[in-house]
Amino acid sequence: MTIFYSILIFILGTLFTSFYQVIAYRLPNHESINGRSYCPSCHHQLRIIDIFPILGYIINKGRCHFCKELIPVSHLLMEIIGGVAFTIAFLLFGFTLEFVVAIIFISVLLIESMSDHKYMIVIDRIWMIGLVPVVIIRIIQGDFLIYLLSSTVLFSILFLFAVLGKLVYKKDAFGGGDIKLYIFIGFCLTYQQGLFSLFLASLFGFIMGIARRNKMDQEIPFIPFIALGSIIAYFFGTAWLDWYMYMLGV
Repeated sequence: MTIFYSILIFILGTLFTSFYQVIAYRLPNHESINGRSYCPSCHHQLRIIDIFPILGYIINKGRCHFCKELIPVSHLLMEIIGGVAFTIAFLLFGFTLEFVVAIIFISVLLIESMSDHKYMIVIDRIWMIGLVPVVIIRIIQGDFLIYLLSSTVLFSILFLFAVLGKLVYKKDAFGGGDIKLYIFIGFCLTYQQGLFSLFLASLFGFIMGIARRNKMDQEIPFIPFIALGSIIAYFFGTAWLDWYMYMLGV
């Protein structure tokens, strides 16, 4: 049954992620998320098969069925990433309250990543909406104070870095949206996992900066790195930190 459920969760993840792309691309433009999806090039409403995750992309060979404009491969990759992330969450947590937290966590970070990548905008209402059920679940689990501490610590650290960065470099070191997002992340991760996610996000951002050193005048969206680091820390951070402490003999 685990394989059967995993396949269903993967499909569900791709479907949700496909819808998240609509949210991430429309809300910053003040468009309604209701109604059928359309091609951004020819504005023709898409067929049902066109909007079906992964399969629609393959059937249309990566092009709009109507105008034959190329569809960015990022659409396909995000659907696969969403499906895989949902499946890993199920395999790790099963049908538990923590699985619900994981789905909300992944969903918020996917939307914010796509919005930041497309428009350099963090949609505050998305993480705020996600925060409410997560806080309720933490209260039910009896861990509210632990995660409140985590949220406070992570937000405070980023805020301090932002203030110091502005004093030293005379410009914003972190975007305000990046800092506020860690209020939400802190209720999903322990502060140890949160610090690990910051380390990973900085590492990934540094690597991308080196790779794009010839385009230093172009601002790099940081939320995708935060999302990647946070999801890795959420799924595997505790095991990695335990292994690291064991290697240190602590």
